[in-house]
Amino acid sequence: MASNIDILLDKSGGLLPGGAAPYGVLPSFTRNDVYPFRIRVLERNASGAYTDAVLSSPSFSLGIGNIDSIPTDGQFKLTTTTGTSNAISFNATTAQVLNAVSAIAGNVAVTTYGSSEGSWIITAATANTALSFGGLSFTLFPTSAIQINTRRAPTASVFAQQIISLGRSPAVFADSFSSVSGDGIALTKLQDGSSTTNETYALSIGNDVYGGSYSLAYGGFSVGIDYSQTASNVATMLSAITGIGPTNISVQSDSKRGLIISFVNALGLQNVSTALTLDASGVQVYNWYSATVTMSTSEIEELFNEAGTDTITPTLEIEMTESGQTKTLLQYTTSISKDLILTGASVPASLASYYTAAQCDSLFIADSATNVNASNRSLRSSSGVTAVNYGTRTLVNAAGSTVVSFGTGLAFSGTMGFYGNTPTAQPTNINVVSGLINTGLIASGVSYGVLPQSSYTVTTLTSVSFGTLAGNDQHYRDVVVTGAAVNDIVLIGLPSAVSSGIVIQGVAYKTNTVCLSAIHSDTGSVNLNTATYRITVIGY
Repeated sequence: MASNIDILLDKSGGLLPGGAAPYGVLPSFTRNDVYPFRIRVLERNASGAYTDAVLSSPSFSLGIGNIDSIPTDGQFKLTTTTGTSNAISFNATTAQVLNAVSAIAGNVAVTTYGSSEGSWIITAATANTALSFGGLSFTLFPTSAIQINTRRAPTASVFAQQIISLGRSPAVFADSFSSVSGDGIALTKLQDGSSTTNETYALSIGNDVYGGSYSLAYGGFSVGIDYSQTASNVATMLSAITGIGPTNISVQSDSKRGLIISFVNALGLQNVSTALTLDASGVQVYNWYSATVTMSTSEIEELFNEAGTDTITPTLEIEMTESGQTKTLLQYTTSISKDLILTGASVPASLASYYTAAQCDSLFIADSATNVNASNRSLRSSSGVTAVNYGTRTLVNAAGSTVVSFGTGLAFSGTMGFYGNTPTAQPTNINVVSGLINTGLIASGVSYGVLPQSSYTVTTLTSVSFGTLAGNDQHYRDVVVTGAAVNDIVLIGLPSAVSSGIVIQGVAYKTNTVCLSAIHSDTGSVNLNTATYRITVIGY
């Protein structure tokens, strides 16, 4: 299952930056994958800032498909109070529709509606006579619905009209969204203490935590801690608990939002029998509306078939119904790609590759002046010059000089070049990678790792505004760094000047994304307005 697709929506309509769309762009999807969608609805408060909207028992529907698409096969039926019509083809003519409805509606008229197929107007034969049709989808394919709307209501001089329209249902649909709390705060013991290790806990603070406080307890004593407190402040608070004491607790940031708490010094290198416990009931966590959506339906396959491509761009629509009123909050052109690894996929068998006996005989001729010299254990060129002397384990150039020997190791004489490069003398480049590129040993135009076991290095310049940081505050900003992967090493190049007391750090916590955190450990407030940062990610 893919990671959460968190969507922030304006109550008045529209996609907001954040969640799965930090820059207002949702990710692409893949056929047959399963996605947990989470929706949050926000509205502006009196000061113009976005806060969670106050909703009254809302329900949500999500659909993915092509707007105004009609079925491509099958039949439908129309109904009235007097009965049900015979089956009508999805692409029926007006005469065929009239023939089907005459038996249940009497003398009516049928004309086409609009320029597209799948829509008809049924007109009453006399003025002030009501029409009341219903519809049955019957065998329409792909799955479709029949929309029936009154175009003209009957009056003394008006002939009633109803519009019959066939519309394809969404290729993907979900309407079972349930209210769930986001990721909160949890305490997990990482390891018991022993003669060689300190007892250690991990306090995780989820991205959905936005306010409140939690408490940590030890031996019947507890301390309340604001969710945004720094590691040093938490260490000071825990040190004041009876039974722990100053210098016996270590608290470090885990480079995300959480903390690593260890018993040290007098409580270190031993099993601590008294457990550290958490009460997170006072923490404020964002609320979401969640449903699981599967990109695996016959209707999705039909969209690929009709497009004739490996990627389709249907519309993703989200509706909210509240107090009996339905509102479309989002219509977004998304992207779905075909998947390569299908159920039942297996590794292809290798094909045999060999020469026949006749082919081998034609390639090698013993004791030839221009081919194989078996007596002297060498291979000669067409001009009769030895090219490979496998007796002495050497390679020879066109002038007859030995250029490579491989007796007790691999040795090069003079110059060296690889992969089509012109042989060059021993490189004197200061940069090792440049030297390898110049000899052709590795390709140019490719990112290489700069540390042992690192496979790549990617870097970008980006403008970031952290806004105003209060004392002992921290702000976070996500930055797209294409090629970054979870747990990569992140280096931050700072602007020309950063205020005293400010620490800028980064962590690659998901694919192609680095989270920058600005931590203000001093008092007072500091404005970190827009500045350019160099972000370098080293694959590890």
